This record gives sequence, C-alpha cells and structure tokens, in this order.
Amino acid sequence: VVNERLKDTYMQLEKRRTVYENRRFYRRNFRTAAAILLVCLAIPGVVYASVKSGFFEGMFGNETKTSTEVIHTEIDDGKGGTVAVDIPSKEYVPVDEAKATELLGKWVMDKPIITQIGEHTLTVESFAYDRQGALMYFTLKREGGVTALAGNEHTNLTKGAYFTEEADFYLSVEASGEITGCDNIYLDTEKSTDDCMYCYSYILWPEALTKDASVNLIINKYPGSAKETNAMSDEEEQTWWAKTTTEQIRLSGKGQIPNQCIDLGENGYLEYSPISICVDMSKGLGLSAEEAADPYYMKHLEIKYKDGSSYIISDQEENINNSGYTLGTDEGYKAAFNRLVDPEQIAEIIVNEVSFPVQ
Repeated sequence: VVNERLKDTYMQLEKRRTVYENRRFYRRNFRTAAAILLVCLAIPGVVYASVKSGFFEGMFGNETKTSTEVIHTEIDDGKGGTVAVDIPSKEYVPVDEAKATELLGKWVMDKPIITQIGEHTLTVESFAYDRQGALMYFTLKREGGVTALAGNEHTNLTKGAYFTEEADFYLSVEASGEITGCDNIYLDTEKSTDDCMYCYSYILWPEALTKDASVNLIINKYPGSAKETNAMSDEEEQTWWAKTTTEQIRLSGKGQIPNQCIDLGENGYLEYSPISICVDMSKGLGLSAEEAADPYYMKHLEIKYKDGSSYIISDQEENINNSGYTLGTDEGYKAAFNRLVDPEQIAEIIVNEVSFPVQ
C-alpha cells in the first residue's frame, strides 16, 4: 500500500511541476496589468504569542511529525517500466521554544495575515526569512473541504503538498519583485482536517537577497479552476492565463535573520543561520564548474556542535535527508533546516570530506 501511494504521489508531483512552469511563464506576461492589493488583519498579541509557539514547533519540532526510515520502492518511469527509488530517512527532534524565541523571535512577523480567496480562507500565521531562505506557517480553510491543495504523509516524504487542478489560485513568495522562492510544503496530518489544512513551508531563494529586499506573498487568481486548461488549445490557454489577476501582500517588515559565514578563500565558502545554509560548491571541494552546480555532488553535509553532538543534514550514501528542503543553484547548494540550529554552539561544518571550522 505504501509503495502504491508513493507512486501516485510522484505522478501528482510531476503534474504540479508542469502546471507550476506554465503559471510562471504566463505570470510574466500579465504582471504589469495585475491588480496590487495590500491586505493585513490583526489579532490580539496574547493570541499571537501562542501562534509563534506553534510556528517554532511546526517548523522545527516533532510533536506532530514522525521520523521515518529509508523506504525502498519503485515508480513508473514513463516508458512502460519502473525505476527503483529510495526515499531517504528523515529524523525530527524536539525544539527548545525558549531558544527559538531568543534566536528568531524578533524576526518573526508581528501579526497574522488573513485573506479570502474565492471559497478558501488563507491565514499566514507566521513568517521569517534570511538572505538564503524563509519559513512560513499557514492554514487553508474551506467549508465542505479544501480543494485547492492536496497532501498526505507520503507527499511529506517527497516533494511536499501541491496545488491541485481544482485550484483557482496559486501561492508563491517573492522577494524584490523578481526572486521567486522555491518551496516544500509539509502538511501537518495530525492537526489537519478536511476543512482546514495546517501547512509549514520551507522556502529557499534561487538568489541570495540583498539587505533591503522586500518579501511579499503572491496570490495568482485564475478565471476558473486550473483543470479548465486541459481541453484548451495553446491560444485559448494563453488567453485564459492572461485573465489571471495578482494580489500582493507584504509579509514582513522585520528584516532578515542574520547570516554568518566561513570564508576560507579559494579553499571554501559557506553561509549559515539558525534556519538555513548555503555552500559554494565551486570552492575547495575539487569539483568542476558543471559539477559544482549539480546538487548530486553534495555527498555529506553535517553540523558538529561544541558538546560533541551533530546534525547530519544529508548523507547520500546512508540515504539521510534531515532538511526541510534543498535546492541546487548557481550560487551554491542550499538547505532549509528541519530543526533549530544555534550558530553559537557550532564547532565545525563538514561538507563532503572538507571541514569548515568556526573560529
């Protein structure tokens, strides 16, 4: 049963990728004509304090997340056969709420944002970001059942929850009007119901942000459900997408979580914060320019702490993936952490077989 549902998940993710590429293409054409709306709804501070706690637990904790071992399965190769796939193991650990508040509290947006999108109600409960990535906790509600987003315990093991063909809108997070974040949406299957989905989005920027970058939630609203385009000609589909409107919502004015770096010159460079890491794979690892841009060549990434413990973010040989999301970019290999990292407690960071000591 697990294998069959994983196969279905991979098929859905391929559809998600194709539709997402179409959305990005057509969005460039209608952006200048899109309606720009600013929305913000406040709730009392005492309520929001508990929401922040839910944010830290949801992004970094293990109260509603279950650690998993490696899963060996097969999926359709699209050519009438199958291909073997190993789903890496993933470990979740408890989060220290007090430490999370100390490290991140001042950077988390002040109040939730609520907006109505057709029959769905979107609430961005919490958001925080650094120059390499971001974290967003949101809920999506619809009386009679959420239809725009789908996910389960198996999408949590692969590429995350996805927008369905029933959706009449699409969400993305954008910085400075030009950098669209890539994300993995983890669905809290314990909290979620048919009418309300609890989601934790791990976001990475394809390009590092400048210090003055503004970050916005982009809601693309379609003239109907996405599945309507299935029976359209290319010309009809282009006309349909051109009718899409855009709502832009400022997510946070709190600024960026500070990043620290280890600069070894030509022998290596990386940046890290409590929520993410970016490794310049072109320096110190013996890789060609082509190999440095390929995330396949990240064989092992580990943070070793001063107390002797460690956090293995990924290990290719052992099939370990303890990240919220990873992304290969021209700037380097990026990872969003699935647990809180205290930069002051790091002794060294290991990339493949290269040590980056923290001075």
